[in-house]
Amino acid sequence: MAKENRTLAPAELRDARAALTVARGRKRLDVILDARDPQALVRALPADELYFTIRDVGLADAAEIVQLASAAQFKTFIDLDAWSRGGFEPRKVLPWLRAARAGAQLEPKAAARWERKLAALDREVLYLVLRTTLRIHDLEEDPDPELTSDRFMRTPENKYVVEFLVDGTEYMAVRGVLDDLYAEDPFAATRLLSSLRWDLPSELEETALRWRAARLADLGYPSLDEALSWFARPPRTPASAPGLAARPPGFFLATLAKASLLDRAFAALSPAERDGVERQIVSAANAVLVADAVDPGDLEAVRAAFEAARAYLELGLEKLAGGDEPRAAEALGETPVKRIFQEGFGRVLELRWRAERILAAAGGAERFRSPLSEMLAALVRRRPRYFPGIEAPREEWGTPMAAAFEPRHFRSSEDLSRTAAALDAAEAEAKS
Repeated sequence: MAKENRTLAPAELRDARAALTVARGRKRLDVILDARDPQALVRALPADELYFTIRDVGLADAAEIVQLASAAQFKTFIDLDAWSRGGFEPRKVLPWLRAARAGAQLEPKAAARWERKLAALDREVLYLVLRTTLRIHDLEEDPDPELTSDRFMRTPENKYVVEFLVDGTEYMAVRGVLDDLYAEDPFAATRLLSSLRWDLPSELEETALRWRAARLADLGYPSLDEALSWFARPPRTPASAPGLAARPPGFFLATLAKASLLDRAFAALSPAERDGVERQIVSAANAVLVADAVDPGDLEAVRAAFEAARAYLELGLEKLAGGDEPRAAEALGETPVKRIFQEGFGRVLELRWRAERILAAAGGAERFRSPLSEMLAALVRRRPRYFPGIEAPREEWGTPMAAAFEPRHFRSSEDLSRTAAALDAAEAEAKS
C-alpha cells in the first residue's frame, strides 16, 4: 500500500509541471512516462488536465496514463467523457474500461490497479453500462431462452444466461468486466445482474449525475447557475473570493500564457499568492466551459473557452490598472478573480447596451447591411459575442463575404475598439 501513496518532492513536481507546460502532443506523454516515478507524477496532477492530455494524444496511445491513474482520477475521466447535454452515454465508458484493464491478466501490479478502479467505480455507472450492453435471461423463468447473438455466457451459479449486445473491442471490455466481477465476488455479481432487470435507468442516471457533479465541483467546475453568474455586471459592493477548488497544481492553463499583462502580473506575485490566484483562474476557465456547454472531449473548444476566460480577465485588469504592471499585480493579488472577470465582461456589456439602443431606434437588425446586422445580432445575445466580419475592408461591407464569419468571444481591447467603431457606423447608417 505504501507504494500506492508515493508523492513527489515539491521541486520535482515543479520541474515536471514546467516541462509539461512547454511540451505538446505526444511529447507531453513522454514527459510523464519518462519521469523517475510516472505513477507518482500522474497522481500528483489534476484529473481533468490528465484527461485533456489523454484526449490530445489519443486514448490508445495514452492507455498507460489511464492505468497509472488513481481510482478517483479514473472516475473523473469518465465524468468528463461519458456525459453530454443529452445525459449519460454508456458506450463511451467502454474504451476507458478496456484501457484501464489492459495488462491486468498478465501482471500483478496492473491487476491490482484495475481491481481498485473497478471496485471504486460508481455502481450506478456500472449498472447503466451493463444495462446497455447485456440482455439477461433468467433460467428459472425460461430454461431454454431464445438467443439472438452468438456471444453469451452462462453464469457460474447457473441462474442466468447473459447475452452480449456488443461485439469487437466493446464485447471484450464488457466480458472482461463481467468475468472480473464474478472472480472477485460471485454472489455480489449475481445480485448485480438481478438488480439490472428491475432498477429504473432514470433513477440510476440521476444518482450518477449527483456523484459526478460533486466530483467536478471539487475540481473547480461550477454549477450552471454559478457559471452564468460570472457573466454579470460587476457588483457595486466588493466581492469575496470564491472558494478554492480542492485540486492539485496543474499545467494546462500555463500552456496558454502569452506574456500578456495578466501573465506579467501573475509572475510578479509571491509563490503563495500565485497558488491561490491560479486556482481562481481555473474556476474562471471552468465557468466559461460550463456556461458555453463545451464538450470536454473537444480540445479545440476547450482551449477556446480557456482563452476566453483569460481574455475577460485581461480586459478586467486593463480596466482596473490600465497598462501599469505594478498596479495590475496588486489588483490580481487583492481582487477576487471573479470580480476581475466581471469587470472585463462589463466592458462587453456596455457594447451590448449600446447595440440594444441602436436596434430599438432602427426597428431591427434587418435595417443594416452586412457585417453590421450580424455584429448587432451577436452583441445582443445574453452573452455578447464579437463578430469578426467587421474587420473586413469597408469596400467589402454589404457583400456576402462580410457576413461569412462565426461570432466568438471577445479576445482583446482591440476587439472592443473595432466593435465600438462599427457601432458608430451602425448609428450613422440608421440615420441615413
